[in-house]
Amino acid sequence: MKEIRDKRLIEKWLDQCGIRDHFDTPDLEFRAVQYEKGEVILSPDTMLENILFLAEGQISIYGIRDNGMMSPITAISGTALLGDMEFCEEKASPLFVEARSAVICLVLPLRRYREQLHQDVSFLHLVLHSLSDKLNMFASMEAVSANIEDRVLFYMKENCGGVLDGVEAAALHLRCSRRQLQRILRKLTEESRIEKTGRGRYCLTDDKK
Repeated sequence: MKEIRDKRLIEKWLDQCGIRDHFDTPDLEFRAVQYEKGEVILSPDTMLENILFLAEGQISIYGIRDNGMMSPITAISGTALLGDMEFCEEKASPLFVEARSAVICLVLPLRRYREQLHQDVSFLHLVLHSLSDKLNMFASMEAVSANIEDRVLFYMKENCGGVLDGVEAAALHLRCSRRQLQRILRKLTEESRIEKTGRGRYCLTDDKK
């Protein structure tokens, strides 16, 4: 993580993302930080003391089950809110957030603004929407048929932006063996439901670039 101190850049991101529109509280002071691809932004063993807005890049949100398997919730690009669960419960989130690319986040310190934010109706509405979106994504992932083909297609659409890039990582997310996933990918390719575009890289036929 690297802090960005350029105030002009911070104001540019605030304007581009419309961040201030989500607050009734005036004169909030934001910072900005940059994360590298693969860097963990949030984890259950660390209490987040800030509200983060995703300004640039893409992140993955996932949990770890009791059996140690990964339970992906969603991949997000564009403006997103992080720290909503910590704000509500004042304890660490059970979820992981990882940078899938270089990521810029705008940071609002909770220690400084918590009391004001508890009275900020626009911000509280944003928190409700954010929590609802995450709950719906988690429920959708869990509700997908046990059929591995359906799980693969759902994973590609909801977690990969239509493009699966890397069989080993996908097998971990989907809780299946690499060999099993390769068989499914071959079958889906033969059925023209996906297309192989490179080594270990597949795209949904409706999402071809």
